[in-house]
Amino acid sequence: MADHLIGGLHCADATELAAAFVLGALEPAQAAAVRGHLAGCPEAHAEFAELGGVVPALLGSVDAVQPPADLGARIRAAAESERVAAARRTAPMPSQARTPVAIAIPPAGRPSVGLFRRPVWAAISLAAALAVVALGVWNVQLRDQVNDLSTYRNGVAAVLDQAASPGAQLAVLATPAGATGPSGLAAVGADGNVALVMHELMPTSGAQVYEAWLIAGTGAPVPIGGFTVGSGGSAWFTTPHSSLGNGVTVALTLEPGPGATTPTLPIIAAGRAAPQSS
Repeated sequence: MADHLIGGLHCADATELAAAFVLGALEPAQAAAVRGHLAGCPEAHAEFAELGGVVPALLGSVDAVQPPADLGARIRAAAESERVAAARRTAPMPSQARTPVAIAIPPAGRPSVGLFRRPVWAAISLAAALAVVALGVWNVQLRDQVNDLSTYRNGVAAVLDQAASPGAQLAVLATPAGATGPSGLAAVGADGNVALVMHELMPTSGAQVYEAWLIAGTGAPVPIGGFTVGSGGSAWFTTPHSSLGNGVTVALTLEPGPGATTPTLPIIAAGRAAPQSS
């Protein structure tokens, strides 16, 4: 691609600003320069269209994580506390002898700031540090959400891939009696292999595991494997198993430890597998 200078920007400069432009994060003058370059540049600048399509999808797929509602009040309180503490450190003790000191009078029109500079800047520095910590926590929360979405997406892909195989069945897992709670999908292959993905599960702790079961007709539940869940609430797994025929029920329970041979009630989620229409 040729590097044209249009609207005060080279093509390379406009490309570098593309992400900030589609996010609306540029200063007005910079945004105007980018628009001017795009309007007159003979190059397609496809990166703007690509980013413009990706950003809304990303923003729509991730729930906003708001900083704590009382964060501003906590920052102000901490700053005020630091200001008071700094003032106390600089104040003379009552028992100290007061020695006269010469005070330089600043020229007219130049107010003195030296006496108050340290407490004010100390408070501002503390407030800034607290704000950085809060933003760091917010960033960690957002990163965890993105990781959880990635886990769920990968699990859905694995289940749908299994469901697309010849003779496979698909089950939609939900909480009993229509109650709100965890949900997911499970694919049972013609050979009996199972792929399962769940989200909105409670995190496991200690030795706890979520155990998946297959139930054929009125037969006893057959355990097929267990998995743990992190703070995001999503998990997926695949496991080999012999076929139990069509119409099996896939169920999920929370067990106190691995190796369960009978389900621990209540059933967390369940669904009946059915062949997919061609």
